[in-house]
Amino acid sequence: MDPDQLRERSPLLVLAAGVVLFAAAVAHHGQELSALEVSTGPLAALLLDGLPALGLAYAGYWLFRSELPPWGMWTTVVWSLSGTLLLVGVMGATFLVRLSEGRPLAEPVFPLLIAAEAGGIAGLAAGYYNVRAQADARRSRTATNALAFINNLIRHDLRNDLNVIQGHADLLSESAADVGAGDPAVVAEKTDEALSRIETSKVIADTLIGDPDLEPIDLVPVVAEMAARISNTVAATVETDLPDSAVVSANDGVQSVVDNLLENAVEHNDADDPRVAVAVTAGHDVVRLTVTDNGPGIPDERKETVFEPGEGGSGGGLSLVYTLVTGYGGDVWIEDAEPRGTRFVVELPRADGEPEP
Repeated sequence: MDPDQLRERSPLLVLAAGVVLFAAAVAHHGQELSALEVSTGPLAALLLDGLPALGLAYAGYWLFRSELPPWGMWTTVVWSLSGTLLLVGVMGATFLVRLSEGRPLAEPVFPLLIAAEAGGIAGLAAGYYNVRAQADARRSRTATNALAFINNLIRHDLRNDLNVIQGHADLLSESAADVGAGDPAVVAEKTDEALSRIETSKVIADTLIGDPDLEPIDLVPVVAEMAARISNTVAATVETDLPDSAVVSANDGVQSVVDNLLENAVEHNDADDPRVAVAVTAGHDVVRLTVTDNGPGIPDERKETVFEPGEGGSGGGLSLVYTLVTGYGGDVWIEDAEPRGTRFVVELPRADGEPEP
């Protein structure tokens, strides 16, 4: 069982704690009923500590059925159990003080049960709202990163495309018959790229803010196109090892995943003969993309932070890769290449259907 599955089942600990506390309350007050002639007090006490125990058990069930992410469930459970231990510890400390003073203790079980249940419920409520606050903060940061990336895309990539278009258009307007005049094919190509970037920016933004509309996408032609584009624009050798097809569940933003990984592989490559190897492997449940370079590599101390915003180059390209891949339900990590260099490994969920033509 992986850590996420354990976290998803952690609310059962709260449910079990509530059941145990309720059973303890029933057993304790049942003994009181059999020992005392008056039943009003024990029954009232059972209501006071039995109902909160049942409430704590239900809260654990509700948390188990909630839509909180695994980390959020685990955090809420830790807060709940910590609240129980804290109040029981405080109440127990007061009893120890009384014992040290030689005072008799009058029925310590009842207040300890109340303390345990109150601490568990209060801790669960505090933990839940803490998780909600963290989730809201994460969504805010994600939205900010999405806007920053779209801004970078429009200002940098799209401006470059438009500059090329403008240059060739000026040459065409001067004299289409002159040798060396602007090439209409370049104008058309860059116009298509600019329009594609505008369309892609929407699906990237949707994915970054957590509302992606996923569809079957064949990763192979995407990788082939991006690899050819890099080969034609930089002085680096790009080798590909591609199957006939590898359909993943993603959207058009997957182009940015491949594009940023390839650009990162060549941008930081200081080898005399820079080389990049790109491979796609279709497994039963996932499709694996690997991008390997022969550059200087990434130090171990940076491997944990390279996907954070601000790392991996201007515009947070690697941060975008991580956010998009995880938004598709996939994973990405870094490995050392031999004899030198870096290997980025991306795993994306394999789609059941075929991509639309």
